[in-house]
Amino acid sequence: MFKKIIFCFFFFANQSLASESWNGSEGLKRLEESQFKNDFYQLVNFYQPQINPLYCSVASSVIVLNALNYEKIPSQKTGEIINPDGKIFSFKIYSQQGFLNEETDKIKSRKVIEYKSKNSNSEYDPGMNLNDLSQILSNSYHLKTTLISVKKSDQETKENFRQNLKIILNDKEKFLIANFNGKILGQKTDGHFSPIAAYDEESDSVLILDVALHKNQWFWTSVSELVSAMNTKDGDFYRGYLVVENR
Repeated sequence: MFKKIIFCFFFFANQSLASESWNGSEGLKRLEESQFKNDFYQLVNFYQPQINPLYCSVASSVIVLNALNYEKIPSQKTGEIINPDGKIFSFKIYSQQGFLNEETDKIKSRKVIEYKSKNSNSEYDPGMNLNDLSQILSNSYHLKTTLISVKKSDQETKENFRQNLKIILNDKEKFLIANFNGKILGQKTDGHFSPIAAYDEESDSVLILDVALHKNQWFWTSVSELVSAMNTKDGDFYRGYLVVENR
């Protein structure tokens, strides 16, 4: 019985240590002292929570699209208003309502993504995996995407991830979208997407701008824990992260 109590204590202690609130004293200290946080200031201006339980990939993409191309976004028909005289009030920002369209249907149908129909294998396959999202951003939105599948959680993988964090998070032309199992981080999500906004070298942790605001707030988590959470499978595909930039 004593061993069971000790096991439960350490299990739940580790769960609680998996993440740190972004706006508590420790979280704010990390953000203030971080040397790799340029992306935070660009992404936070366009942050929006996902508008339904299946749109974590969509919300993450829209945040990044707007951060990359704010000055060049064409008017989006899903947001335009036409007055009685026929004048069009433009809406020059990407939205989740218009992100999926006929073009993205060529990669994965909206009906399949939204749990309204089965895929070609006669199976329900809601949401997107990392490969789906990479193809949509690349083929439908003409961005350059680099997909990194996290197939191991060893020290080499973690160190490579740290180096990418340091380079990309201070490059205003590149952004990171992570695909991970939130349960491993002690969060309320399962398979999930969210942008990475900062890296604090002293605590070896990253700031996740969690788009599932109906479940979680933004949080810090260790590189080691995030790599473990990305080193999981979504069907036949490993999770991981995308580096997104303009071509």
